[in-house]
Amino acid sequence: MVILNGASSAGKTTLAERFRDLRATEGDCWIIVGLDDFTAMLPWQWFDTPQVNGPQGQHGIRFELSAEGLVLAVGAVGRRLFRVYRRSVATWARAGFNVIVDEVAFSQEAVRDWADALAGLTVTWVGVRCHPDVAEARERERGDRDPGLARGLTAVVHQFATYDFELDATTSISEDLAVELSALLDERRAVS
Repeated sequence: MVILNGASSAGKTTLAERFRDLRATEGDCWIIVGLDDFTAMLPWQWFDTPQVNGPQGQHGIRFELSAEGLVLAVGAVGRRLFRVYRRSVATWARAGFNVIVDEVAFSQEAVRDWADALAGLTVTWVGVRCHPDVAEARERERGDRDPGLARGLTAVVHQFATYDFELDATTSISEDLAVELSALLDERRAVS
């Protein structure tokens, strides 16, 4: 299992896709599971963001303004959703699948819950870093994200996890990062 942790618009999803496709050419099956897959399951009424003002947002997922930009905060329903997400990932891994996770570990609580959910599994944490100006430019180009989310999350997302590897997606193309990640994992397997 590999957890790619980084801010919104850092390039994690594209990296995960390129890595999955690269490994598939070698006969190695990986699936991608991401935080966004699970947030998409929540009804709009449980979101409180600049674009959506759901009446239950305080109980679900909300974006709060920090000095750097927007950060993620969760209520009781959001915490429950994310606990299920993490345990779903563990279920895939325990069923024998290689899993690459597209993650935004936005709090110490999230990282602790990952440790609990993945107890007994071999997990590689990879920090995917991207300069906030570049992530913010990608955010604007995409047009499907709340402005300020990339910069705000860049300020907090790397505070809580301890990484086995770090990749810089600021200027590197995702294909090169996928090759680098694949080589790092192969080296790690050879040593263990």
